[in-house]
Amino acid sequence: MIKINLIPAEYIDKMNHKMMVAKVVLAAIVIVACVAFVSIWHATKATNLDALLVKRKVEIKYLQKDLEKVNAIEARISEVERYLSAIGQITKTRFIYTHFMQDLLVDLPETIWFTSIKTGLKGNVLDLSFALNSRSAYDLAYWVNLLESSEKYSEVEMGAFSIKKSDEGDTFTSPIKAKYTLK
Repeated sequence: MIKINLIPAEYIDKMNHKMMVAKVVLAAIVIVACVAFVSIWHATKATNLDALLVKRKVEIKYLQKDLEKVNAIEARISEVERYLSAIGQITKTRFIYTHFMQDLLVDLPETIWFTSIKTGLKGNVLDLSFALNSRSAYDLAYWVNLLESSEKYSEVEMGAFSIKKSDEGDTFTSPIKAKYTLK
């Protein structure tokens, strides 16, 4: 069967032209709708962000008062901590001489005696200078070794050593310097 097109070519061209215009108009409407949608979305987002900014500024103003209170409390806390630290430091070094004398005499042999003890306090460290006598060289060496091996004593130095002979026996005399730290 043969098909014969009885519609004139101008009519078909006109319909194709109308269809093309309709497609272009539809595409333009879709593009305008997309641009409008994106614009409305951005405008809404900007409005919401502005509202959030205003809300946060109000919160900041409200919290600024609390922040000032917190800073004042922290300042008071640090002042109290400094005060307690000063009291603790005073308390810590308050009995350093008592502890020092107890630690010094607990292991002191019977044959050793002091002619003088000089002390100087620097923080929680006691600078010591002893002048001592001993009837036994062994006890003197033992006691100096005990000081050197103790954690509480440091920088133990023994000065010039002299021996004095008498009817009662030999007397060993020596100065000793050390540092005592309360632990």
